[in-house]
Amino acid sequence: MTIPPTSFVTVGQFIHNIAMDFDLGLGWFFRGQSDASKPLLPKAGRQDYFCRATKTWGRRGQNSSDLGRFNEWRHNAVAISNKLPTSDFECLAYAQHYGLATRLLDWSENPLVSLFFAAEQEHDMDGVVFMHRPSTYLTDTENLKPEEVSCVALYRPRPFDRRIFAQQGAFTYHPNPCVPLEPVEIPSDQKIWSDELKREVPTGMNLRAVRVDAKLKPSILKQLASIGVSRSSLFPDLEGLSQHINWQTRCIANRLDAI
Repeated sequence: MTIPPTSFVTVGQFIHNIAMDFDLGLGWFFRGQSDASKPLLPKAGRQDYFCRATKTWGRRGQNSSDLGRFNEWRHNAVAISNKLPTSDFECLAYAQHYGLATRLLDWSENPLVSLFFAAEQEHDMDGVVFMHRPSTYLTDTENLKPEEVSCVALYRPRPFDRRIFAQQGAFTYHPNPCVPLEPVEIPSDQKIWSDELKREVPTGMNLRAVRVDAKLKPSILKQLASIGVSRSSLFPDLEGLSQHINWQTRCIANRLDAI
């Protein structure tokens, strides 16, 4: 999809622009990517991690073997974690947050969280914040099997993990992880898109994007940290605290070098 030029300089301007276009309480979700050129693909569908379906998974209607990889992770994770969720989708979300390549794509209900992830890394290239208004939600996931889902859908897990809670996390589930998420026009002939919803999505599209200029990334991170959005708040554990302090140290060192 085409991403327009950056339309803000400060975090305040970013929020103002977002609030002007979106009702933040009515179903919009946000995702930050540090590289604006990358498509909206879950990690399981990216070239480095994609595994074509074995015969076993092919007979189940799958084009990828990532669910088999997830089952292996789950089998071994019980030796490391004593708080592994019992439902398939909660466990899949848990694996996603701890680095496994899955068919889930991370989103947040908080645009500032997504702005942080768009600015945190790769300071030599533009980032992007995506805004998505899903039309399909996964419900009753306690007994739902991932291979039973046939379309891209929004999954909001219980905040069973502190990272998910801190990041106000949600996910899109992609039954075919190799197909990137693209903007879809509101289907006017479907009842799910009511007149009220059309007012909430004035452009008629369910996916939009805001570019984050590479030159702005260091300044944006400092502004976000000043209002409590940082590695230590979004990853409330020792690893997140350590990375945040390391970042503060680099900022101080860079400032001293400039004197």
